[in-house]
Order: sequence, then structure tokens, then C-alpha cells
Amino acid sequence: MNILSASSDQTNLFMPKQRKNTSAPRATKLASAMVGYDRLPAAQSTDTWLTPPELIWGSPKEGYTGLGPFDLDPATPENGMPWPTAARMLKPSDDGLASEWPADAFLFMNPPFGRGQEAWMEKMANHPGGGIALVFARTETRWFQRFVLSHPNVSAVVFQEGRLKFHRANGDVGDAPPAGPAWIAYGEEGARRLKRAVREGQIRGCFLELDFARVSFGLGEGVGAANDE
Repeated sequence: MNILSASSDQTNLFMPKQRKNTSAPRATKLASAMVGYDRLPAAQSTDTWLTPPELIWGSPKEGYTGLGPFDLDPATPENGMPWPTAARMLKPSDDGLASEWPADAFLFMNPPFGRGQEAWMEKMANHPGGGIALVFARTETRWFQRFVLSHPNVSAVVFQEGRLKFHRANGDVGDAPPAGPAWIAYGEEGARRLKRAVREGQIRGCFLELDFARVSFGLGEGVGAANDE
């Protein structure tokens, strides 16, 4: 692996004080903080979160070249995007998960977050053309354990410093999600681009170059339902 860069209330011992819950149940923001396009029912979330364009194409004024170009993005919004992420962009109606990805295509993937993400990560990890995936750094989940931390095609990982502000469907910058991002490189080209992005300051974070020939992993079969995300 190569790294680049409590109190107690004793006023009445016999009659414990009953604390009244005056706060309303906190609504989870997990569904509304999705990356990629939204595939949840409209009753749960209707938000679409887009990858910032400068991370794909860079800023010529600052000398960045970005992570692109990419041949294919299999997970883009149905109504399109204000900027392209790849030469070919698949929408939900194209069913990017079921569609055939050309073997030599270099991919960018910001997959639908939540249940079902494991299938996207498995297909990405086994894609022969390689690419870069942008996901939440959910290291406890089964998909992260299997298709990031213990997959032989993973060449590098960048755990980004801070939280990335994604864009809304109209291009406006949105609020930061409740978890930090991780950039996953599959294949040598993906690792080269991520390393350059960190070196040039486009992505602030820790670049980890992985050599699975020198690392052994043990993954138990009894992974709990809590990790089925």
C-alpha cells in the first residue's frame, strides 16, 4: 500500500425522574442525500445529486485537466444533466445496470445510493475497461468490503478530506451529504488519474495505491443484514 500524501441525577433514588421526550422523531436524511440519480419511490425522495463538473473536466484557468474524459457513465438522470460526464450517458430508462458495457470503455460511475448499490459496484469492479467510481466512504457495508477493499481490480482509493457538495438537477450547488466521499479506481488508468488529481490539488485527500498481490483478506460469510446496502 502506497500513501501519497457522564453524569447521573441522584435527587431521588427511589423514584427515577421520568424524562419527557419533547422532540419529534428525526427524519432520516439518508435517502435524500443520494449520490448518482434517484431510484427511490417519489414518496421517499425526489432528489437528484450530480457530480461537480470541475471534477470531471477540471478548470483550465487553474491548470486542472480533471478526471475525464470518460467513455461511459451508466448512471445519469432521466432528464439529462447541465454538463456531460462521458461520451455516452445512460439514463434509468436505458437501464445502465442491465445494459452491456463495452469491454474497452473507461467508465465514470456515481451510482444510485442505498439498497441495490452492491450490484452496481460488483459490475463496476468486474468491468475489464476500468474506470473511477464516486461513492460514500461506507467502509462497513458489504459492497465496500467486497468490491473496494478486497477486489483485485481496485488499484487505488482516495478518501477525500471533508464532504463533497453535489449539485442539484438544475446545476445549483446543494448542501453537503451526511457522509464523506471515496473515489475508487479500477485499473491502472484510474489510479493514474486519481493520483494526478490529488497531486494537483483538485481532490484534497489521502491517495492509497493498492497492491492486492501483497495483501491478503478474509471476508466472513456471515455478514449481517445491516450491511446489505
